[in-house]
Amino acid sequence: MGQKLPSGNFFICNKMLKSCCELGSEIHKDRVIHKTDNFFVISTLGSIGIEGYLLIISKEHYEGVGDVPEELYPELNDLASNVQRVLQEQYGKLPFIFEHGPRVCGIRGGGCLDHAHLHIVPGVDVTSKWAGDMMKRLESAKQFYRVDRIEGFDRVGDIYRGGKSSYVFVESPQGVRYVSEVNFQIPSQYFRRMIAEQVGSGRWNWRLHPDEETAKRTVEKLRGKFN
Repeated sequence: MGQKLPSGNFFICNKMLKSCCELGSEIHKDRVIHKTDNFFVISTLGSIGIEGYLLIISKEHYEGVGDVPEELYPELNDLASNVQRVLQEQYGKLPFIFEHGPRVCGIRGGGCLDHAHLHIVPGVDVTSKWAGDMMKRLESAKQFYRVDRIEGFDRVGDIYRGGKSSYVFVESPQGVRYVSEVNFQIPSQYFRRMIAEQVGSGRWNWRLHPDEETAKRTVEKLRGKFN
């Protein structure tokens, strides 16, 4: 069973921007499915019609996974594995996982929120499309991206702390992790656009299509399924 949820409405962190992303400015308890000491698992706004689309978000404010303290990596890894297990058990589908890196020197990785949050999306895989698309976005000789296959989050932290570029973190449904260091801007909601295309939907923009009904079904299906 999941842990007892906080009573009333609550803010995820006191530095959260009010305009922000799939989290919403204020996270209501009815969207929280599970929690650990330092992270929440919540249903996302803008599910693109995909039941089981979740976010892992940090309770404290960190600008991205790269900003999360190294001592929290084991907890985050264990939680991600737990989420993968639950989605496999409940939907029979392994998830695609991603995070757009935060703003660094005017560069961003395609998200809309500088707060650590992993997207976990069952039944899709845009790893190959992403790999091909990045090369097409090199428009000048000064632009670059570098892709590393990784095990944990250490390389993500190195890029963030370097302060000269941003990153995109990806984990395929097969459990292979990559991080791409980028020094150019990519579109807002970058992966959501690709996921929407793969499932035949034009509803990638969470602001225009919050899809609260799918988020509600996700909560009803998954709450209490975590250990």
